[in-house]
Amino acid sequence: MFGWNDTEDSPEPLYNNANEYIDYWFSLLNKLEYKNYESQIISISKNGKWEADAVSYFKNKSLDYISNNKKYNLINQLSNYEAKSVLIFLFDGLNPKPDNSFIGNLSTDKQKIAREIFLGYISNETKRSSFATYANNKGYFIKNFDVNKDGISDKIVSSKPYKGEDLFVFLGDANRNEKLVLETRNFSEDGGNIIQDILPISTSKGLTIITSFPDRSYYEKVYNIVMQNDTWILKNVIYKTMSDTSQDAVKYIYDVTQNIDITKSGWTEKINPIPDENVRAKKCRIEKNISVKKYYISDSDGYTNLRKEKNAQSTILQKITTGSQVEVLNNSGDWWLIKTKEGKKGYVFKTKIKAN
Repeated sequence: MFGWNDTEDSPEPLYNNANEYIDYWFSLLNKLEYKNYESQIISISKNGKWEADAVSYFKNKSLDYISNNKKYNLINQLSNYEAKSVLIFLFDGLNPKPDNSFIGNLSTDKQKIAREIFLGYISNETKRSSFATYANNKGYFIKNFDVNKDGISDKIVSSKPYKGEDLFVFLGDANRNEKLVLETRNFSEDGGNIIQDILPISTSKGLTIITSFPDRSYYEKVYNIVMQNDTWILKNVIYKTMSDTSQDAVKYIYDVTQNIDITKSGWTEKINPIPDENVRAKKCRIEKNISVKKYYISDSDGYTNLRKEKNAQSTILQKITTGSQVEVLNNSGDWWLIKTKEGKKGYVFKTKIKAN
């Protein structure tokens, strides 16, 4: 229901909403009457396999929940065999790395298991800290600018959109060497905002990360990270979104102070969000007369077919006449997921859709 159907190469029905359900589930665990469901974190993690979608999001939320609530006994009480299975899942990913703070709170026998797991990652750890690993890697993009304002160009490496959430900062020196000084997330969200660009901050040491949500007409987040001594601080997040998709829509802009050390465990849970929709008009800065992108069917045949799956042999759900306005839900790949004015959802080949 929540994942990606590899056989059909298409999202399951709740794929784009998976993170919302996961967030809701963890919010329930913070309530006293649901505490007895904490063990489900472990049940789900046993023999789990990492995937770059909601599985990764669940894994990260689990680590944060255990750490922030000091629920290490959920692991400590397991048999060594079970604990190994859970720890492999919790620390797996594109670039596995040990969380020494987390591991240090485990019992002695579980610490030993965790360290044995990471012994197998030593070679990958060495590769991960080398800029050469990413220089010609198709899964990453690289930006070059002076992060620490020393007059020498530095290199910022990020996973490409839909390819992961890694972010690395390598500081350069006069001898053209690169030193890894920061490894964190690029703020991409499974089923949510995706990395779009990384820019320098003109007034201070640091960088700006911009993400957007491709499935909506407009939703952008701007993260400003500054370098202070030997640490990195998320100073603020600027949220930008539309009130709705009508011609009278306005843009809401809200600059939220954060001041969060992103080198500390559990920092993502501390990010202050945009105000709820019912109070945005009062709390946010408003820009009017912003054009909203609209999408229309454009086919020389006079209509195009709405397909159940992302291929030309799939079942036809509806014939959409040329000129009909549609809502684009997902514009990744050649087949776009859309919603017709009749409320039907399905796929249309991207060349049949035009924006105003």
